[in-house]
Amino acid sequence: MEACNAWAKSHGVDAHKHGVEFRASPLGGMGAFATKAINAGDTLLLLPRGFAVTPYVCEVALQDASLARSPRAALALFLCHERARGPKSPWAVWLATLPAEGLDGSAFGTSADVLAAAAATRRAENPGGAPADAYTAWMASDDTGGDPPAKSYEEEIEGCRSQAAATAAFCVGKRPDLAMHLPWAIAAVATRAFRVNGVVQLLPLVEKMNHSARGGRLVVTSAGELALLAGATYAVGDEVFLNYFDGQDASCLLYTSPSPRDATLSRMPSSA
Repeated sequence: MEACNAWAKSHGVDAHKHGVEFRASPLGGMGAFATKAINAGDTLLLLPRGFAVTPYVCEVALQDASLARSPRAALALFLCHERARGPKSPWAVWLATLPAEGLDGSAFGTSADVLAAAAATRRAENPGGAPADAYTAWMASDDTGGDPPAKSYEEEIEGCRSQAAATAAFCVGKRPDLAMHLPWAIAAVATRAFRVNGVVQLLPLVEKMNHSARGGRLVVTSAGELALLAGATYAVGDEVFLNYFDGQDASCLLYTSPSPRDATLSRMPSSA
Protein backbone atom coordinates (compact mmCIF):
# COMPACT_ATOMS: atom_id res chain seq x y z
CA MET A 1 0.00 0.00 0.00
CA GLU A 2 2.98 2.36 0.33
CA ALA A 3 3.09 2.90 -3.43
CA CYS A 4 -0.66 3.55 -3.51
CA ASN A 5 -0.43 6.02 -0.61
CA ALA A 6 2.34 7.86 -2.47
CA TRP A 7 0.29 7.79 -5.68
CA ALA A 8 -2.73 9.23 -3.86
CA LYS A 9 -0.60 11.96 -2.28
CA SER A 10 0.72 12.93 -5.72
CA HIS A 11 -2.92 13.46 -6.72
CA GLY A 12 -3.72 15.66 -3.75
CA VAL A 13 -4.97 13.04 -1.28
CA ASP A 14 -2.79 12.98 1.84
CA ALA A 15 -4.20 10.47 4.32
CA HIS A 16 -1.30 10.90 6.73
CA LYS A 17 -2.05 14.63 6.99
CA HIS A 18 -5.42 13.73 8.54
CA GLY A 19 -4.01 11.03 10.79
CA VAL A 20 -4.96 7.97 8.72
CA GLU A 21 -2.88 5.19 7.19
CA PHE A 22 -3.94 2.23 5.07
CA ARG A 23 -2.58 -1.24 5.80
CA ALA A 24 -3.64 -4.86 6.31
CA SER A 25 -6.66 -5.27 8.58
CA PRO A 26 -7.22 -8.13 11.06
CA LEU A 27 -10.74 -8.29 9.59
CA GLY A 28 -9.26 -9.31 6.26
CA GLY A 29 -7.97 -7.34 3.31
CA MET A 30 -6.99 -3.72 3.84
CA GLY A 31 -8.26 -1.11 6.27
CA ALA A 32 -7.71 2.43 7.53
CA PHE A 33 -6.02 3.05 10.88
CA ALA A 34 -5.61 6.12 13.07
CA THR A 35 -2.09 7.51 13.47
CA LYS A 36 -3.32 10.18 15.90
CA ALA A 37 -6.34 10.77 18.13
CA ILE A 38 -9.44 11.37 15.99
CA ASN A 39 -12.74 12.91 17.11
CA ALA A 40 -16.17 12.38 15.58
CA GLY A 41 -16.64 14.87 12.76
CA ASP A 42 -12.92 15.21 11.99
CA THR A 43 -11.92 15.03 8.33
CA LEU A 44 -10.31 11.67 7.54
CA LEU A 45 -9.80 12.14 3.80
CA LEU A 46 -10.33 14.97 1.35
CA LEU A 47 -10.70 13.87 -2.26
CA PRO A 48 -10.28 16.56 -4.95
CA ARG A 49 -12.28 16.62 -8.14
CA GLY A 50 -10.90 14.13 -10.62
CA PHE A 51 -9.75 11.63 -8.00
CA ALA A 52 -13.04 9.71 -8.09
CA VAL A 53 -13.87 7.47 -11.04
CA THR A 54 -17.33 8.63 -12.10
CA PRO A 55 -19.37 7.72 -15.20
CA TYR A 56 -18.30 11.05 -16.70
CA VAL A 57 -14.62 10.14 -16.26
CA CYS A 58 -15.40 6.83 -17.98
CA GLU A 59 -17.17 8.55 -20.89
CA VAL A 60 -14.17 10.79 -21.50
CA ALA A 61 -11.62 7.98 -21.22
CA LEU A 62 -13.57 5.66 -23.52
CA GLN A 63 -14.92 8.43 -25.77
CA ASP A 64 -18.46 7.09 -25.53
CA ALA A 65 -21.19 9.44 -24.28
CA SER A 66 -23.77 6.63 -24.24
CA LEU A 67 -22.18 5.07 -21.15
CA ALA A 68 -24.01 7.49 -18.85
CA ARG A 69 -27.17 5.37 -18.94
CA SER A 70 -25.31 2.36 -17.53
CA PRO A 71 -23.07 3.69 -14.75
CA ARG A 72 -21.88 0.35 -13.39
CA ALA A 73 -21.13 -0.93 -16.87
CA ALA A 74 -19.25 2.32 -17.54
CA LEU A 75 -17.11 1.79 -14.45
CA ALA A 76 -16.42 -1.82 -15.43
CA LEU A 77 -15.38 -0.84 -18.96
CA PHE A 78 -13.15 1.89 -17.57
CA LEU A 79 -11.35 -0.60 -15.32
CA CYS A 80 -10.91 -2.96 -18.28
CA HIS A 81 -9.59 -0.15 -20.46
CA GLU A 82 -7.09 1.05 -17.88
CA ARG A 83 -5.97 -2.46 -16.95
CA ALA A 84 -5.32 -3.23 -20.61
CA ARG A 85 -3.04 -0.17 -20.77
CA GLY A 86 -0.80 -1.70 -18.12
CA PRO A 87 1.84 0.56 -16.57
CA LYS A 88 0.95 3.34 -19.02
CA SER A 89 -2.33 3.90 -17.21
CA PRO A 90 -2.32 6.82 -14.74
CA TRP A 91 -4.43 4.58 -12.49
CA ALA A 92 -2.03 1.60 -12.65
CA VAL A 93 -0.72 1.91 -9.08
CA TRP A 94 -4.23 1.91 -7.62
CA LEU A 95 -5.45 -0.87 -9.93
CA ALA A 96 -2.63 -3.09 -8.67
CA THR A 97 -4.12 -2.89 -5.15
CA LEU A 98 -7.50 -4.27 -6.22
CA PRO A 99 -8.19 -8.00 -5.72
CA ALA A 100 -6.86 -9.87 -8.75
CA GLU A 101 -9.04 -12.99 -8.57
CA GLY A 102 -12.13 -11.51 -10.23
CA LEU A 103 -15.32 -13.56 -10.23
CA ASP A 104 -13.94 -17.08 -9.85
CA GLY A 105 -15.00 -18.55 -6.54
CA SER A 106 -17.29 -15.60 -5.81
CA ALA A 107 -21.05 -15.23 -5.52
CA PHE A 108 -21.15 -14.49 -9.26
CA GLY A 109 -19.99 -17.92 -10.33
CA THR A 110 -16.88 -18.41 -12.43
CA SER A 111 -15.55 -16.06 -15.09
CA ALA A 112 -16.59 -18.58 -17.76
CA ASP A 113 -20.11 -18.72 -16.29
CA VAL A 114 -20.56 -14.97 -16.51
CA LEU A 115 -19.20 -14.61 -20.04
CA ALA A 116 -21.32 -17.54 -21.23
CA ALA A 117 -24.41 -16.01 -19.61
CA ALA A 118 -23.56 -12.68 -21.22
CA ALA A 119 -23.46 -14.30 -24.66
CA ALA A 120 -26.77 -16.06 -23.96
CA THR A 121 -28.35 -12.78 -22.86
CA ARG A 122 -27.33 -11.06 -26.08
CA ARG A 123 -28.62 -13.96 -28.19
CA ALA A 124 -31.95 -14.16 -26.36
CA GLU A 125 -32.63 -10.45 -26.56
CA ASN A 126 -31.20 -10.10 -30.01
CA PRO A 127 -32.26 -13.06 -32.19
CA GLY A 128 -31.88 -11.05 -35.38
CA GLY A 129 -28.37 -9.89 -34.65
CA ALA A 130 -29.18 -6.24 -33.92
CA PRO A 131 -27.55 -4.63 -30.88
CA ALA A 132 -29.26 -5.55 -27.59
CA ASP A 133 -28.02 -2.41 -25.87
CA ALA A 134 -31.44 -1.12 -24.78
CA TYR A 135 -32.27 -4.15 -22.65
CA THR A 136 -28.80 -4.86 -21.33
CA ALA A 137 -28.24 -1.19 -20.51
CA TRP A 138 -31.43 -1.22 -18.44
CA MET A 139 -30.40 -4.43 -16.71
CA ALA A 140 -26.95 -3.07 -15.95
CA SER A 141 -28.20 0.30 -14.72
CA ASP A 142 -29.08 1.31 -11.18
CA ASP A 143 -32.25 3.24 -12.03
CA THR A 144 -34.74 0.57 -10.98
CA GLY A 145 -37.18 2.92 -9.27
CA GLY A 146 -36.89 2.46 -5.52
CA ASP A 147 -35.67 -0.22 -3.18
CA PRO A 148 -36.36 -3.86 -4.09
CA PRO A 149 -38.23 -6.08 -1.63
CA ALA A 150 -36.26 -8.14 0.83
CA LYS A 151 -34.76 -11.24 -0.76
CA SER A 152 -33.49 -14.54 0.51
CA TYR A 153 -29.77 -15.31 0.40
CA GLU A 154 -30.28 -17.48 -2.68
CA GLU A 155 -32.28 -14.75 -4.43
CA GLU A 156 -29.57 -12.19 -3.60
CA ILE A 157 -26.90 -14.41 -5.14
CA GLU A 158 -28.99 -15.12 -8.24
CA GLY A 159 -29.62 -11.40 -8.61
CA CYS A 160 -25.87 -10.75 -8.44
CA ARG A 161 -25.25 -13.30 -11.16
CA SER A 162 -28.00 -11.92 -13.39
CA GLN A 163 -26.75 -8.37 -13.07
CA ALA A 164 -23.17 -9.50 -13.70
CA ALA A 165 -24.26 -11.31 -16.87
CA ALA A 166 -26.30 -8.33 -18.08
CA THR A 167 -23.44 -5.94 -17.38
CA ALA A 168 -21.01 -8.23 -19.20
CA ALA A 169 -23.36 -8.50 -22.18
CA PHE A 170 -23.59 -4.72 -22.45
CA CYS A 171 -19.82 -4.30 -22.10
CA VAL A 172 -18.98 -7.01 -24.64
CA GLY A 173 -21.34 -5.31 -27.08
CA LYS A 174 -19.41 -2.07 -26.61
CA ARG A 175 -15.84 -3.34 -26.41
CA PRO A 176 -15.39 -7.03 -27.26
CA ASP A 177 -11.62 -6.52 -27.19
CA LEU A 178 -11.80 -6.02 -23.41
CA ALA A 179 -13.83 -9.16 -22.64
CA MET A 180 -10.93 -10.97 -20.97
CA HIS A 181 -10.82 -8.32 -18.22
CA LEU A 182 -14.59 -8.12 -17.64
CA PRO A 183 -15.05 -10.75 -14.89
CA TRP A 184 -12.40 -9.02 -12.79
CA ALA A 185 -13.79 -5.54 -13.50
CA ILE A 186 -17.42 -6.48 -12.80
CA ALA A 187 -16.45 -8.02 -9.47
CA ALA A 188 -14.43 -4.92 -8.56
CA VAL A 189 -17.33 -2.59 -9.32
CA ALA A 190 -19.91 -4.75 -7.55
CA THR A 191 -17.83 -4.94 -4.39
CA ARG A 192 -16.26 -1.46 -4.35
CA ALA A 193 -18.52 1.12 -5.99
CA PHE A 194 -20.52 3.59 -3.91
CA ARG A 195 -23.37 5.91 -4.74
CA VAL A 196 -22.67 9.40 -3.40
CA ASN A 197 -25.23 12.14 -4.04
CA GLY A 198 -26.87 9.89 -6.62
CA VAL A 199 -23.67 9.22 -8.58
CA VAL A 200 -22.23 5.68 -8.71
CA GLN A 201 -18.46 5.94 -8.50
CA LEU A 202 -15.23 4.28 -7.47
CA LEU A 203 -13.23 6.03 -4.75
CA PRO A 204 -9.57 5.00 -4.47
CA LEU A 205 -8.45 4.48 -0.85
CA VAL A 206 -12.01 4.89 0.46
CA GLU A 207 -12.86 1.50 -1.04
CA LYS A 208 -10.23 -0.07 1.24
CA MET A 209 -12.18 0.82 4.39
CA ASN A 210 -14.28 -1.68 6.35
CA HIS A 211 -17.85 -1.10 7.49
CA SER A 212 -19.29 -0.16 10.85
CA ALA A 213 -22.69 1.31 11.70
CA ARG A 214 -20.73 3.98 13.63
CA GLY A 215 -18.35 4.60 10.76
CA GLY A 216 -17.68 7.79 8.85
CA ARG A 217 -19.75 9.37 6.10
CA LEU A 218 -18.97 10.99 2.76
CA VAL A 219 -20.10 14.56 2.09
CA VAL A 220 -19.54 17.01 -0.77
CA THR A 221 -17.89 20.25 0.30
CA SER A 222 -18.73 23.73 -1.01
CA ALA A 223 -15.56 23.52 -3.11
CA GLY A 224 -16.81 20.38 -4.82
CA GLU A 225 -14.39 18.08 -3.02
CA LEU A 226 -15.48 14.85 -1.37
CA ALA A 227 -14.80 14.76 2.38
CA LEU A 228 -14.85 11.68 4.58
CA LEU A 229 -15.87 12.65 8.11
CA ALA A 230 -15.23 10.45 11.14
CA GLY A 231 -18.34 8.94 12.71
CA ALA A 232 -16.73 8.10 16.05
CA THR A 233 -13.74 8.79 18.28
CA TYR A 234 -10.57 6.77 17.62
CA ALA A 235 -7.32 6.31 19.53
CA VAL A 236 -3.96 5.84 17.88
CA GLY A 237 -3.85 2.39 16.27
CA ASP A 238 -7.63 1.92 16.09
CA GLU A 239 -9.14 0.82 12.80
CA VAL A 240 -11.18 3.65 11.31
CA PHE A 241 -14.44 2.63 9.65
CA LEU A 242 -16.83 3.84 6.97
CA ASN A 243 -20.61 3.47 7.25
CA TYR A 244 -21.51 1.97 3.88
CA PHE A 245 -25.18 2.84 4.40
CA ASP A 246 -24.94 6.52 5.38
CA GLY A 247 -25.63 8.24 2.07
CA GLN A 248 -23.80 5.58 0.08
CA ASP A 249 -25.07 2.73 -2.08
CA ALA A 250 -26.27 -0.08 0.20
CA SER A 251 -25.71 -2.65 -2.56
CA CYS A 252 -21.95 -2.62 -2.02
CA LEU A 253 -21.10 -6.34 -1.71
CA LEU A 254 -18.07 -5.67 0.44
CA TYR A 255 -20.65 -5.42 3.19
CA THR A 256 -23.40 -7.79 2.08
CA SER A 257 -21.04 -10.66 1.36
CA PRO A 258 -20.72 -13.33 4.10
CA SER A 259 -18.65 -11.74 6.83
CA PRO A 260 -18.41 -11.75 10.62
CA ARG A 261 -17.63 -8.03 10.61
CA ASP A 262 -21.09 -6.84 11.60
CA ALA A 263 -23.45 -9.73 12.28
CA THR A 264 -26.21 -7.42 13.55
CA LEU A 265 -26.78 -5.85 10.14
CA SER A 266 -25.50 -8.30 7.54
CA ARG A 267 -28.21 -9.93 5.45
CA MET A 268 -25.94 -12.80 4.52
CA PRO A 269 -25.10 -15.90 6.57
CA SER A 270 -21.90 -15.45 8.55
CA SER A 271 -18.83 -17.23 7.26
CA ALA A 272 -17.41 -17.40 10.77
